[in-house]
Amino acid sequence: MDQRFSKKERLRKRKEFQHVFDNGERYGNNQLKIYAMSNGNSVSRLGLVVGRKFGNSPRRNRFKRILREAYRLNKSLLESGADIVVIPRPGLTELTLKVVEEKFKMILIQINDKLKK
Repeated sequence: MDQRFSKKERLRKRKEFQHVFDNGERYGNNQLKIYAMSNGNSVSRLGLVVGRKFGNSPRRNRFKRILREAYRLNKSLLESGADIVVIPRPGLTELTLKVVEEKFKMILIQINDKLKK
């Protein structure tokens, strides 16, 4: 299994993000809000939206690095292609890979179950 996080696995254009916001299902918990929808491809794509409310730029960039790594390690949980947009909530205080990955993994399993149906 390829463990890299390539450009084809990223949402990059505003139009792509807006499409997921408008048509995607909402998932999440008290620390992450996630929009996801099937994209009809075999490749899942990830987009991150981290606003200034979340903190200063080092904090925002650290969260993005941790979340990209959590996605990279667990993308095999998604059996079909999905577009996923992740937004952290201000309540997310613990920024360690282990904590964020555990919360993200649970949501990825929910997304995969929903897309199977």
